[in-house]
Formats: sequence, structure tokens, C-alpha cells
Amino acid sequence: MQPTPKGLLIACKVLKEQIEMLGELPYEAIYLEQGLHRTPKMLTEEIQKIIHENQHHDLIILGYGLCSRAVIGLRGQPHQTMVIPRIDDCIGLSLGERAKYFEQFKLYPGTYYFTKGWTEVGEDPLKEYKRTVEKYDEETAEWTIRSQLANYVRTVYIKTSEGDDREAVDYVKGFADFFNLQYEEMTGSLDYLQKLIFGPWDEDFIVVKGVALTDEMFASDSE
Repeated sequence: MQPTPKGLLIACKVLKEQIEMLGELPYEAIYLEQGLHRTPKMLTEEIQKIIHENQHHDLIILGYGLCSRAVIGLRGQPHQTMVIPRIDDCIGLSLGERAKYFEQFKLYPGTYYFTKGWTEVGEDPLKEYKRTVEKYDEETAEWTIRSQLANYVRTVYIKTSEGDDREAVDYVKGFADFFNLQYEEMTGSLDYLQKLIFGPWDEDFIVVKGVALTDEMFASDSE
């Protein structure tokens, strides 16, 4: 029986609560602020910096998707195995399976998704609107933010636990009302996250060693 490799999980902070529901992790975990997504280059640099600082780890697990191509170019050391979900963003991780994510994307492309973690630590247009109003004025804020959601018609809250999420639900309903979007709820699953952290890693994951992540690695027939 081979010993468990010394691993490191690097994940978006919006996934922290869901990951902790899986129980004790076999690896050290580092959670990064979701706001880094606003500048993909900064997210790339921060993740690569952490990988470089942890060369003593044999396994790097990334709790991210393609994320505006922020993970493209990331590379571990020749001895490090790097694992990442073959998905566009963390919505697929919260839904619980890659196929479900692509099914929803094809049926309802104009959808803004939320989870409890996203309402608590993530950025979204409503939070940005409130900041913009304070900095400029209501007219400027409304024009700026509503233009970002011009192609959206639906908001979905992904329920990821049996815990008390009334505050999160109320927030997402308020978001939908403010931007005149249809509100729906979906039941998520921890299955994809479970496989990411504990394995096995099948075709829903990219597993590389000592080479950089590329766009081609994320492509598949499922899309």
C-alpha cells in the first residue's frame, strides 16, 4: 500500500463551507478570495506563487475551473501531480456533476448562479451596484451594473446543504427582484468536490505532472 502523497488544496473561498462538509481533509488547504477573479492575471499569479512556495508537496489540487482562463499556464514542479476539474467555473462543482453543468448551460445560458458561500464571500453585481452608488450616483451605478446583466434572464440559488440558508435565499431573491430576473432553486451535490479531493479522477478531471495547463485540456465532447 502506497503512502498518501503530501498534498495541497488551493481553492476559491466560496467553496470553503462545501469542502468542509466533506469532513477532515487529507491535505492542507489554502482558500483565496473570490474577488481575485475580477482580475484573472492576479489570480493566476497568486496561485502560481503558492505552488512555487510549496514545492515540498507531491500533489496540488485546484478547487477552480477554467475561470476566465486564469488557470491557463499554471505549472507544478516535475515531481508534482496537479489535479483540476475539467469545468468552466466552480458552478459545476456546486451542482455536483460536470454533465449537469453543461446541460444547464445549454438550456439556460443567461443564468446567474449563487450558492450560500457565494452570497457570503463572493462578489456580484448587486454588491458592486451598492459600492458604485456610494462612489458616484444612482444613475451611473444602475447603467453600469444593468449593462453587465443585459443577457441574463434567470437567477438560480444552488442549495448545497441542509443547514439554515434563509439569509442566503433572501439575498438571492432580492438580487433577482432588483434586476428583474426569474428566480429558481436547484439542489446541488458534494459529489464532484468529493471526487476532486478524494478521487478517483476520471475524465471529468485534468491530471498533469510538470506541464502547464492549456485550453485544449479543458475541451471535450461533453461541451
